[in-house]
Amino acid sequence: MAAAQQGRELDGASAAALVDPAADLVGLARLAGRHCITPMLAPCIAAPELRQRLPPDFTAYLEFVHTENSRRNRALRLQLRHVARQLNEIGIEPVLLKGAIRLVDGLYCDPGWRFMRDLDLLVRRDRLSDAVARLASVGYSFTQDSAEMPEQHRHLPPLRRDGDAAVIEIHADLLPERREFCHAEDVLAHARPVDLEGARVRVPNTAHQLAHLIGHDRFDTNLHLAGMFLLRSVFETALLCRDEHAVGQLLTRAAITGLARCARVRLGLASRLFPEHVAGLSGGDLLEGLQLRALLAMERFDENARWRQLVWFGLRLNQVLMSSAERKRLASNLLSSDYRQRGAARLRRLWTSH
Repeated sequence: MAAAQQGRELDGASAAALVDPAADLVGLARLAGRHCITPMLAPCIAAPELRQRLPPDFTAYLEFVHTENSRRNRALRLQLRHVARQLNEIGIEPVLLKGAIRLVDGLYCDPGWRFMRDLDLLVRRDRLSDAVARLASVGYSFTQDSAEMPEQHRHLPPLRRDGDAAVIEIHADLLPERREFCHAEDVLAHARPVDLEGARVRVPNTAHQLAHLIGHDRFDTNLHLAGMFLLRSVFETALLCRDEHAVGQLLTRAAITGLARCARVRLGLASRLFPEHVAGLSGGDLLEGLQLRALLAMERFDENARWRQLVWFGLRLNQVLMSSAERKRLASNLLSSDYRQRGAARLRRLWTSH
């Protein structure tokens, strides 16, 4: 990944490991899929002398994923432009979040590298209804039966339109668990304008992008309780850390909001795995170092994440058994066919992974 981002070929040791007859290329492909980085591996096999020594089905798989994801991201960019234009007509310049940012900011050297499931947009809370009404007027509708807007929520139910590449998730908040770490009003106020082929969108500043990226993974129940991380998130963190001023702003905000250790561990992980892209960060304390080593050790021990998923399931089950509110919420979810289908698919992936 680092070599491809820098536009250079793999070093000799990495290339030798890749073409070693004992290399588990199927396992590598599965691991890349779990970490959402498969399209980033395609440039690694571009060198003709390397391609000739790799199985054709492996190179074809990586090229296919990259090509199809590039095609999808082009479609997503067109969809984003259309949505932004609709919102611009009622005076809203949406702030792009997460993967949507990568469609316009050029952080990756290749726009086809970033997997994304949906398009996340941040809109001022007092304009939520206007934004939904405008998108509804051009064919978008909520994917859930209820379109209620609760008092406190991170985003509205997804909006879908037949024929579009992805759903639209409109956010009024970013990290409701720790608003002060990445406050929506601050993000809106400091986002920079970007022209998207005639449409006007905004991109959060680098410090806010780092805070949202780190906070999103920290408060993701599945990742945090299971002790996992996404290599894609770590790589994006490393690339964003090239802005040293933004890193300083992030650490200051983290110290004020009680998330200093979490932020330093995540930055340390980026520095450890991608030193080519991260400026020297001051070493953390002993506990932070141990947490960093534990994350890496668990990833090596349980690379398919089966055991960590089982631990998470046990913790989640205990939470349901101990909380009447959680039992009621689970009971209401079980009435949804979409929820049951997602649960069944998750279990199948867990037990069929190797």
